[in-house]
Amino acid sequence: MLASIGHGLRAAGTQRKLVLLLWAWYGLLSFVPVFPAFVWLSSGLNMRPASATALQRFDFGLLSELSNYDQSGVFGLLVVAAMAAMVVALVSSTFVMGGVLEVLGSEDEPRMFMHRFSRGCGHFFWRFVRLALIAGISLAIVVGIVAAAVGAMTAPMGKTEWEPGWYLAGLITVVSIAIAAAYFLLGLDYARIRVARDGSRGMFKAYVASLGFVARHALPAYGLGLTFVAALAGVALLYLAYETNSPAAATTGAIVLLLLFQQIVVIARVFARVGLIGAERHYFALASPAATPAPAVVTVTTADVPPPV
Repeated sequence: MLASIGHGLRAAGTQRKLVLLLWAWYGLLSFVPVFPAFVWLSSGLNMRPASATALQRFDFGLLSELSNYDQSGVFGLLVVAAMAAMVVALVSSTFVMGGVLEVLGSEDEPRMFMHRFSRGCGHFFWRFVRLALIAGISLAIVVGIVAAAVGAMTAPMGKTEWEPGWYLAGLITVVSIAIAAAYFLLGLDYARIRVARDGSRGMFKAYVASLGFVARHALPAYGLGLTFVAALAGVALLYLAYETNSPAAATTGAIVLLLLFQQIVVIARVFARVGLIGAERHYFALASPAATPAPAVVTVTTADVPPPV
């Protein structure tokens, strides 16, 4: 597992173009909900003296006043924009995943980076869409079953006079759902890796086989994921520590510095995702090597033997 983690970190470190491309890609997607929100806030705050206090702290009263100043149901529009952005992000993630796997799997190929990335995006898109649908339906069904079962099992804990019982029951439910959801998401990752490596056409069969792979190698499969998630959580905690202890974003310099730290966190997230995929590819190759074709057997008959001279 450690060798796979090192391989994933090296893959993300050497594929800087890939990390920056994904960062720019998702940055552009973020403008779908951010731009209308920015226009709304700008038009509402420009002529209000209370806008100066919004730079110092968050004000619920000001937000409520803004939501009613033009009677246009702005929150509903922003929610719709955010939901549209989520749908676009899901489709986009499925699209770029083929490019990521193609780039990581063709490091020695002399073709240009964008050629390999675009080739993978188009080549695997529809197969990855089918995989995502299968994984999404399976995840929704199983998570619902787990939530209902664990909730029924822990219900007596919430009804006791022991005060922490309710919190412990909730924690057990959340952890159980997270473990079940991670299992199907890891299965989706390894199914994509399997399809990209073997060229599989049967997506249901590939996904079931990958779920079996995760079940047989649960410790390293979960360990790889938790390692990169923990690293990303550490970066997020550093950002929160900076934001908590930094002066209020009341000046242009402070706002720019805050945006810079935010983008560092976003790049770290992309780096961690590419590193995780690289680590999973490496471990999958070690634990499930590709089948090599058997050598052809050549049968020599008497008709193939030239006559003696």
